[in-house]
Amino acid sequence: MSDSINYIATWFYKESKDEASYYPQVGGKGDSSLVHSIYMKIQIPFFATFRYRHPDAHLLFFSNLTGSELPPYLNAMFQKLHVEVVTLPYTSKPPKGWHSAWQNQFYVYDIMREMERRIRPNDTLLVCDADCICSKPLNDLFDQIRLNGSALYELAKSPYQLINGTTLQQMNEFYRLCYHKEPEQPVYYYGGELIALRGDMVCKVNAAFPALWKFNIGLKENEPRLHEEAHVLSILAEHLHFRNAIGNQYIKRMWTNPHFNNVIKGDEEFAIWHLPYEKKRGLNYMCRYILRCKRIPPETEFWGKASFYCGIPKKSAQKKMMDLWTNVSEKFKGMLKQS
Repeated sequence: MSDSINYIATWFYKESKDEASYYPQVGGKGDSSLVHSIYMKIQIPFFATFRYRHPDAHLLFFSNLTGSELPPYLNAMFQKLHVEVVTLPYTSKPPKGWHSAWQNQFYVYDIMREMERRIRPNDTLLVCDADCICSKPLNDLFDQIRLNGSALYELAKSPYQLINGTTLQQMNEFYRLCYHKEPEQPVYYYGGELIALRGDMVCKVNAAFPALWKFNIGLKENEPRLHEEAHVLSILAEHLHFRNAIGNQYIKRMWTNPHFNNVIKGDEEFAIWHLPYEKKRGLNYMCRYILRCKRIPPETEFWGKASFYCGIPKKSAQKKMMDLWTNVSEKFKGMLKQS
């Protein structure tokens, strides 16, 4: 359908002090001003790169914050890039103490419900984490979503692998308890950094979510519970029969930690770079660079900078020194606050 729409979205939910949970990659709780600042800055490279590659897509930023509560630099960039800001409450919130980390992640399912009001059956919805940047057009991905109904990022198959407090073996047990039947295939883990659905599949997810959610939050702590949004996505993918690994052609979770780096030469060819460790580092440098330029510079220059700032496919000595300075500065600021 020539008039179908490709929606591309990300989000930020600011937690209150009462509900704040821990976010390991930024080293703070969800109510801290540091976490808030980091997540505001990474919106700039996200939306700048996705808009550059997709001039006709409908870009959306979901948050419990209103536009007036966003930093002026972000509002100005959103206006320039034609990003729609949608203020949305968090109704899929887990009970207090549900898990120690990432308690804002189920906000994705509020986004799904909101999108059902506007999406048509053959439109596509791509929800990505904000610590992603887009290096290539995703036209082929959108075609695949329309053809298959979804595109998922398959990350784990081993039944005994512990993923955010739950193993795949436990997720299979959850499936049996919830649906009173065996999964047709063992449940795999699909990463929540890329959720790509055709419009009709968005509606099916919304129809299936309430019963699963009610069952999940009724479980006791020693029972196999779903702790984050990708656990839920993995169960629904089996239940609704939209499993695949199409997303693996387009995205990679690129860990660039000093003690764990899974990036190899050629990873720069992925259309979407997911950069969890670079929230405070490479993506912050990119934010400052884009704001200085006031636009995306010429292609070769921009992606040369992105590669350098984020260490893809390899960290230079200068990049390592920049990161060290960032780490030292952050610790010093923390000491000043405590004194």
